[in-house]
Order: sequence, then C-alpha cells, then structure tokens
Amino acid sequence: MQADSVLQLLADADTGQLTAVYTPPPECAAPPADAAGDGVQNGDGAQAPAALPAWDQIAALAETRGIGREALDDGAIAAFIGQCREAAGPVQAVVGRIEDGAFELEMDAARMSVLLTLTPPKGGKPVTLEDLRAALAAQGIVHGVQDAALAAALLEGRCEAVEIARGTPPTPGTPTRFESLLDRLKPRAKEIDELAQVDYRELGSLLLVSPGTLLMQRHPPLPGIDGRNVLGEPVLPAEPPDIPYARDLAGVALDPENPLLLRAAIAGTPKLVAHGVQVNPMVEVDAVDLSTGNINFQGSLLVRGDIAATMEVRVTGDVEVHGAIEAALVEAGGNVSVRGGIIGMADTAPVGKEASRNAHIVCGQSLKAKFIENAIISAGADVLVEREIRQSSIAAGGSVTVGPPNSQQSAITGGQTRALHAIRAGTIGSPAGIPTLVQAGLDPHADLKRGALVQRRARMNEEKAKLEQLLMFLQKHPERAQGDVLERARNTHTRLSADLLQLDQDEAQLARDLQPLQTATIGAARRFCGGVTLQLGNKVQQFLEDQIGGKAGLEEGEIVIR
Repeated sequence: MQADSVLQLLADADTGQLTAVYTPPPECAAPPADAAGDGVQNGDGAQAPAALPAWDQIAALAETRGIGREALDDGAIAAFIGQCREAAGPVQAVVGRIEDGAFELEMDAARMSVLLTLTPPKGGKPVTLEDLRAALAAQGIVHGVQDAALAAALLEGRCEAVEIARGTPPTPGTPTRFESLLDRLKPRAKEIDELAQVDYRELGSLLLVSPGTLLMQRHPPLPGIDGRNVLGEPVLPAEPPDIPYARDLAGVALDPENPLLLRAAIAGTPKLVAHGVQVNPMVEVDAVDLSTGNINFQGSLLVRGDIAATMEVRVTGDVEVHGAIEAALVEAGGNVSVRGGIIGMADTAPVGKEASRNAHIVCGQSLKAKFIENAIISAGADVLVEREIRQSSIAAGGSVTVGPPNSQQSAITGGQTRALHAIRAGTIGSPAGIPTLVQAGLDPHADLKRGALVQRRARMNEEKAKLEQLLMFLQKHPERAQGDVLERARNTHTRLSADLLQLDQDEAQLARDLQPLQTATIGAARRFCGGVTLQLGNKVQQFLEDQIGGKAGLEEGEIVIR
C-alpha cells in the first residue's frame, strides 16, 4: 500500500482547520502476542515496520490541494508524527489552519491620517486592492488616499501602521504685520557732482521726524485656506488675532482717514517698539558732528558729548549739552544748558570771517555754561556762567551772573556784556586793560524788537493795499465778484485794520518798555579794572585804572558805586 493511501489531509470549510489522518495499513499492524510467528518477515527474518508519515509528505499533500506550507503548524506536525510512531491504530490531529490575508485600518482622532496594518494569508486568499478600496469606502475615507502606498503594501504582502491616506491640512492665515516706514525716512547721501562744492554737514544720518510724518503701517491678518480631512470634511484654519497698535504710544497718532497708518504727532526721534513706534521729543545724540549732520527740528535736544565747530543746531525746545559747544551755531526756543564751556576760536581769521569762527548761541529763555569764550550770545532771559566770560558779546533779556554769590574768582573780560536788569561778576575787566563794555538798564534786544515790528507793519500795509485795490476793482466790476469773494475781501480788510490798530498799541508799549530801567545794577565783588566802560541806562562811566569792587546803580540820574 502507498504512503498517500494511509495519510490524508482534511480541510474544514467552516473553521479552516487542517486535520492530518494516518491509518496504518493492515499488513503493518502489530500482530497479537500469540500469533507473533504469522507477521510479515523481511529477508533476515525480522518483521517490516509500518510506513510512518513525514513532514514533507504532509507539506506535499497541502501543496497538492493548493494550500501553502505557511498554513501548517510545525509543532503540531511533529506531535502528530510522534503519535503515529506509537499508535497501533488510526491517528488524527490538527496540524494547521487555513487563514485568509487580513488588514486593519486605523484613523487618527483628527481624521487626518489612516494607517494600514496588513497580515499576509496562510494558505488562504490574499488581500486585494479591491478589498482595501471597499473598506476605505465603507468608512467614508474618500480624500487623500495614497495609491502608491497601497500598491507598495500589497506588493510587499505585509506592513504595519503604514499611512495610506492623508488629509490636506489647512493653510494658516497671515498674522497681523507691522510695517516700519522708518527706513524710507533715513537720510541718504545724494549723488554728488565731483565739480560741485559739497556741504558735508548736510549729509548726516540722524533721523528726525516732524508732526504728520508717516511712521508705520499695520496690515490686518488675512484668513487662511480651509483644509480637508480624509472623510472629505472641511478643516478650518485657526483664525489669527487682529492685533492693534500698542496702547500708550508716545508722540504718535493714528491717521484720521486711515487708522492703519501711524503718524508722528510731535517732532523728535522715532523709535521702534513692540506693535508700534514712539517719538521722543527729546532727541538724544552722542555728539553733533558730521555723523549726525546739522540738526533742525521742532523739539528739544540732548547732546551727550560736544557740538563740533561749524555745525548748526536749530530747535524749538531746549538744548542740553553734556560736553562743550565749539564754534557752532545753536538756536533754541527754550533754554540752553552746557555742562562744559562755550568756546569759539580766537579772533585770528581774516577780516569779515570772524563771525564764522565764534560760537553763536541764541535762546528764547536762559543759558547756563561753565565758561564762555569767543562767543556771541543772545538770551531771552538770564545768562548764568560758573567761571568766566572772555572776549564775547552777551545780550540777556534778564540778568548776567558769573560765579556764585560774592565770588571773587569769576570774571568778565573783554567784549561787551549787556543785560536788562543786572550784571554781576567777581572782576569786570582785566589788569591788562583789555577794553570791556558792561551795560545794564537798556533792553539789549531793542533793535531786534523794533525791527520785527517794522517788518510786521510793512507786511500788513502791503496786504491792506492789495485788498483795497481788489475791493475797488470789484466795486467797478461787480459781475466779476463770484461767490463770496467780495465778502471775504471785506472781512479780511476789516481784520487787517484792527491788527494795524493793535500794532500801534504794541509799538507804544515797546517804546515804554525800552525806557532806561532805573533799578538796573552792575556789580563787581572784587574790582573794576582799567579799560572798563560801565553803562547804566543812558549814563556811561569809563575806568582808566583799577578800582575796588562794588555795586553800581543810578542815584538821582548819576552812576554811584557802593
């Protein structure tokens, strides 16, 4: 009897179990004890063993039935063969299981990804592309299916947690953007003609802004683009916050017509801050020189160093200098304070060039300095100097004080010093007899004030004459008086007439103000030196030699020193 006639491999259609059945042939069955002599004998008289099944035979039976060897259980087959060796009768045992290929789809919580785990078949049918597509469709997975990943997984036959579908994430919106416009304002060196004369003092890099200057533009956030998950559902992007300009920005204001624009509300230096720009009315620089260029703006200035010679500073506020002012021009609407000195150049320039070598200071209020030398000073109020005024022209609308009270070390030497109320120093003049003029009791700015009123009257008279010509023309040609031209011209003429009357009063008041001040004084705590010309009001006294100090005033119209 052949081996396959005693060995069978049965498959259960419902469970897929593979059962091996071994039935020994009758002639190979073990004889009874009392009939031992009747068994089949081999050539040497020994009994022939029964044909036992082997692993290869079972595997061959599986392949014959179209069942792959992977469906067999090696351990179960080994146990089955062992049973067959010891059994005298039929042996039946489960030696494997037929399993079709299987797969698992795992979708993440956000429904943006699907993972595939694919198990290969064991003697059964493999998973097909149609199976996977059907499962995806059953779960509603219709977007972002990765065909290449599916094909690769099926070709490999197995995979674990491979992404086969991916949603389209939303495109985030554009956040609020603050665009600085300061770079457009930075001074840029102009193209220079090699043959032209260039003033490099006008090519500085200091950034100053005036009221109304455009500083920044805010760009509101833009919405993003919707995404889509693997179920085809829209995924909305996070909405970026609409960030406004920072609160309490100093020196700036929103454009009334376009609140996205930020403009300077005052003059000064702009500074970028978080979500905005600030303008500091106090401009701060290390020094005023060629690096900054000349400075001209509405506001105040702080100079941590010096103001170099030939530079020009014009501001409407205060000027504070921690260093010195050299032969420069400084005009301030407020106070000027100099921790160091004010020092121009000695008068050694050619005739007509002296003005450019002196330091020029003009301020609407007071001036303070450690010393003044070779300078021209015009102050609306007081001039306060710690040590000395030398070879300078001083005009103060208040008083000129050199040194602390009763100091004998301070001095006014050379030049001319004029003040409305009082002049005081330790020594006035020089032992060398340097000509020195000190004057009090008269407004040192009288000529300027008169000139301003004269210019004002000239402008008003010119404007009034033009208006009168216009009115005469319109009276002769009323058809040319379109709209309210005639009425506006008459109103302007009336206003100008009233302004001229007020100007008459201003001129009369100025004449009264410019009368000599009888209470003015000039004091020298130590001495008046020879060469000094002392003037109080309209009274003048000259010193041909040194005289002990004292306070000079007017008594009964004469200069008296006490």
